[in-house]
Amino acid sequence: MNVFVVLQQMLVLLTMMALGYFVYRKGWLNDESYGHVSKICVNILNPCIVIYGVIGKDSNLPGQVVVQNLIFMCIYFVILILLSKPIIRMLKVSKGNRSIYELMLIFSNVGFMGIPVISSIFGQESVVLIAFYMLGYNLVLYTYGLYLSSKTEGAQITFQWKSLLNAGVISCIVALLLFGFQVQLAPSVVNFFDYVGNAVVPMSMMLIGASVAQHADRSFLTDIRMYVFSAIKLLVMPIAAALLMKGFAIDPLVKGVFVMMLAMPVGTIVVMFAKQAGADDMECTKGSVITTLLSIVTIPIVAAFL
Repeated sequence: MNVFVVLQQMLVLLTMMALGYFVYRKGWLNDESYGHVSKICVNILNPCIVIYGVIGKDSNLPGQVVVQNLIFMCIYFVILILLSKPIIRMLKVSKGNRSIYELMLIFSNVGFMGIPVISSIFGQESVVLIAFYMLGYNLVLYTYGLYLSSKTEGAQITFQWKSLLNAGVISCIVALLLFGFQVQLAPSVVNFFDYVGNAVVPMSMMLIGASVAQHADRSFLTDIRMYVFSAIKLLVMPIAAALLMKGFAIDPLVKGVFVMMLAMPVGTIVVMFAKQAGADDMECTKGSVITTLLSIVTIPIVAAFL
């Protein structure tokens, strides 16, 4: 494993967060504009990066590998959804924060952290497999994730079935159709989704930094429960998956992507969903920052079990 690549990626993340902290402290970003930018990221930038993740991708992987990857992508989300509630009960999370912890456990940073880290370990051919995880991720995020966001403490939105027809779900359907039919788009169209979609990376990390600045007067890095949660998410679950999969005839690339996906930190999109819902985003901001910082150590440890 190329540890230097992981360290580089972490430095980029931390620098972007520091920029967000700086611009909030300078007053260039306030609470109102923070909410508006969050909506732009959730409803425009993130859907664009989903589509960009599949357009023009032509995989030379065997069909068996692709099918295995689809199966394990489904298993990935089923496991996280099923285990989230008992894990949260074990952690004795307050009722008002249970949905926040579910969001943090289920929705990891599969894009900005997942793609560079996993491709550095397994090569560029793993990017196509990751693209399917991103599609599944966004389908679950803009459906079940939207439902959980409406249940968070202080949320000012209520879940309605018609809300499932949103930019995230539509972008996933479009992406699946484009990939399934191998539609070749004009270079200018591909560039559009490239430029707009990838803007979500610095914007989301700067929003995390701004959120840290908002809560700088509170206890931030001394939450014992959050460290226990981080250990379960970043170490226990992926290592257990790696050990359990050793006895099965699974393609090494499929297995590696699955395990490393489980090892990713809390996704920054969770913070923006909580903010958009009108909930207190302190807990998920704390979870995103702490798990991202810890992942620089935990990702190499998990990789050693593959």
